[in-house]
Amino acid sequence: MLSIEKQILFLLSRSGPMDTQELLRIYERRGYTAPTIRNALSHLKKNGYAVSPARSVYEITETGRTFIRTINRKPQFYDRAWDGSWHLVMVEIPEAERRRRDAFRADIRQTGFGLLYHSVYIAPWNYSEEVQDLLGKHGIGDKARQFHGSMQEPRLSAAEAAEIWELAAAGREYEKMWAWYTSICLPAAGNLLAQGEAADPLDLFTLYLELGEVISGLYLVDPMLPPELLPADWQGRHQLRTMQEGLRQLAEAIPADSPYARFL
Repeated sequence: MLSIEKQILFLLSRSGPMDTQELLRIYERRGYTAPTIRNALSHLKKNGYAVSPARSVYEITETGRTFIRTINRKPQFYDRAWDGSWHLVMVEIPEAERRRRDAFRADIRQTGFGLLYHSVYIAPWNYSEEVQDLLGKHGIGDKARQFHGSMQEPRLSAAEAAEIWELAAAGREYEKMWAWYTSICLPAAGNLLAQGEAADPLDLFTLYLELGEVISGLYLVDPMLPPELLPADWQGRHQLRTMQEGLRQLAEAIPADSPYARFL
């Protein structure tokens, strides 16, 4: 799922049914075109994350709420001690169903799993409920098995984990987003926060959305591994926490009586 789709889904989860025009007004300020937003809504509907109960009106489904809970839960693992156990998922999807296989692979990797071997996914955290939802979503419950337990010697090293979870790519994404945050977002936020009550609520909300979209994207690419499996120079945790704090400050600055407060 693209980060813009996740953010729209988040707005739907906080607001109830929304008219397309309202979403277009919100995202027009951020430079998004109407076709982009309509395509995102169509994609959310196609994948079962949202429904359209009336013309040009969208609301989140239970599948969508489950996805939001799953992705937003991931950062909590950065603060959790790892007990050394593993969650293993083995799934065999025929080559003839390549599209389904690729879609499942993308979803389970965004959940936090790495590809250990062909069709064998592994995670240091328990994602049983999330996996069950994914298996149901893709209609492959009869093609998968889940296991929990310890790994015998030799155990995974940090170097092996970096390959399995493609941490180099995640690190590059962090570097790019951190550069944007420090050079563009942080000065803009400082200027708005310095204005106090004189700051335009829409300007605050627009920057909140922009930073939130960046953070959402990082949630999708960062597996949130325990320290034992991370490179010694991993900066993702610190950078993510710093950006989350910036997002919190922007949210607190948006007046409670503004039309955007319901999305916070």
